[in-house]
Amino acid sequence: MDNLSKAKEEVIRFCEQIEGWFQGNERVSATGILANFSPDFRMVSPDGSRRNLADLKAWLPEVFGRFPQKQVTLKDIQGYATDYHVLLTYTEIQDHGEGEYVRHSSAVFVRDGDRMLWLDLWERS
Repeated sequence: MDNLSKAKEEVIRFCEQIEGWFQGNERVSATGILANFSPDFRMVSPDGSRRNLADLKAWLPEVFGRFPQKQVTLKDIQGYATDYHVLLTYTEIQDHGEGEYVRHSSAVFVRDGDRMLWLDLWERS
């Protein structure tokens, strides 16, 4: 499978995992959610705050089961790939029954063997 397809699959996998985590699905683990994140991961949240992998790890227990009705949907996944990197843009729609929250994101992935790892994520609403 090419790098672009691997990165797209990773975004889909992550959104499925985080949806289950938000809902309190016991079959989803924090380790599984973070399996394809680079140790150098960094992100900018819609509010402009900057986070890293340690921040993401600390945040996960706070939101486990907090949104049992939350649905996460992706659309418009597009990207560009080289032999070692992928840049994706996509729209993420979160709905927990009281309205939708839309995020427009761009993500950079780096190849690690057969996997594509999250390196950088920018989200805006």
